Amino acid sequence: SSLSPEQEQRLWDQSHKSSSIQKETPKKKPKLELKPSNGDSSSVAQSMDSGGTDNFILISQLKEEVMSLKRLLQQRDQTILEKDRKLTELKADFQYQESNMRVKMNNMEKAHKEAMEQQQAKNRELMKQVAALSKGKKLDRSSGSLLLP
Repeated sequence: SSLSPEQEQRLWDQSHKSSSIQKETPKKKPKLELKPSNGDSSSVAQSMDSGGTDNFILISQLKEEVMSLKRLLQQRDQTILEKDRKLTELKADFQYQESNMRVKMNNMEKAHKEAMEQQQAKNRELMKQVAALSKGKKLDRSSGSLLLP
């Protein structure tokens, strides 16, 4: 099924919402102190968890964007295939019609040629009759009488 330009734009917009993440400048994260100030190792683990969570969110968003782009690519590939099929059908139809037109033109040319040959033969026959009648009139004038065949 082919998408309308509005649907394609909507789909593109949706797929690029998460790409705004790429446009944002990365915020500097506070450096983690490897040595806890109070001697408690849990504060280091909590700091690392917040960084890990940010990375997890970013990875999740990027995965969503990749999936969305894959879907968009698949839809566009499908559209291209459908248009390619349609183009192939149209080319085949055009070739069929062109072939029929050539056959028709050849038949018309043959019919015209035959008609012209018949007309020329008839014209030659009539010219012979005119010549014969003209000779006959000339001969009859010399004798003084006009004879019609």
